[in-house]
Amino acid sequence: MKINRRLLMSFDWIWFFAVLALACVGLVAIWSTTEGTSLNSYFGRQALYLCLSLACFLIVLYFDYHVYSDFISFIYAAGLVVLGSVLFFGQSIHSNRSWLSVGPFAFQPSELMKVIVIVALAKYYAESEREHLELSELTIGGLIVLVPTVLVILQGDLGTAVTFLPVYLALSFLGGLKRKHVFVIVLAGVLAAPVGWMMLKDYQKGRIYTVLNPDNDPRHMGYQTIQSKIAIGSGKFLGKGFKQGTQGHLGFLPARHTDFVFSVLSEEKGFLGSISILALFLFVFLRLLRTARESKDKIGMLIVAGVFSLFIFHVTINLGMVVGLLPIAGIPLPLVSAGGSSLVTSFAAMGLCMNIKMRRYVN
Repeated sequence: MKINRRLLMSFDWIWFFAVLALACVGLVAIWSTTEGTSLNSYFGRQALYLCLSLACFLIVLYFDYHVYSDFISFIYAAGLVVLGSVLFFGQSIHSNRSWLSVGPFAFQPSELMKVIVIVALAKYYAESEREHLELSELTIGGLIVLVPTVLVILQGDLGTAVTFLPVYLALSFLGGLKRKHVFVIVLAGVLAAPVGWMMLKDYQKGRIYTVLNPDNDPRHMGYQTIQSKIAIGSGKFLGKGFKQGTQGHLGFLPARHTDFVFSVLSEEKGFLGSISILALFLFVFLRLLRTARESKDKIGMLIVAGVFSLFIFHVTINLGMVVGLLPIAGIPLPLVSAGGSSLVTSFAAMGLCMNIKMRRYVN
């Protein structure tokens, strides 16, 4: 394998180490709140997934990002086939039929489909030579996002399905939205809200009610929110220390190694540790914005913008959940929460963006 020396010099090591640091922080939190360190433990599997994620990062980085965009139609079609097969052959976990089993491991195709949708939508919008997108183009772009979204909803994973929406909105805006189209999208959202509310299941509505007053149901719907707030508040400035948290280590906080991993980190590392993690995320976001601005072509800019919108949506919703400002939606904290599919997808997305950065001056 020949490696272009100029490309290697363009590799952003600080960005890479910030991403790796977030993944290692999550690994430590998983070690602190779960039992064992063998390959069969949560810690062991996450460490194995981290190695796989690094390999995926390097593979995505090696090939020019235009190779992925040139074959995205086939990749997108294959992704839909795999996503559809989950409905028939998928494994149910926590009432969501979202996983496919491969030997001793299970992966979530909907996670990888997020990146595929970003590239597919960026490719479609980038081919438009008009200053503003026409309604027909917005409709086709909407269908590119809608089809996998519906398949994910049918799997029972509403939280993951919602994450496709910011990608469509961000790329449509950057692709060139007319004012009247913005009005139509906002109006459609307002009109669809009552229908969406009626389609929600009772437990999903209960999560929204819980945001307003978790103390109304402290032993059921409000339990996670209350325990999360206790964990965050009890960490104070410097935290209680590794494996010293009561809410996380003693098991009072459910989903402590997945959706509520930030609560565990806040309890053990305190305000100082929490702010440091947020600073790492902020640094990664600034690098994404800079890469989007410096991209050599429209498709590169749109891909990075899509990844940025996806990550910032994940981080905002997850942090809103753990502090009780938003309903629990089952959306993990990227790079930090336990989960192989999410971790591999996050590193693949970062590899794609680094790929675009490294090739910004290459003809």
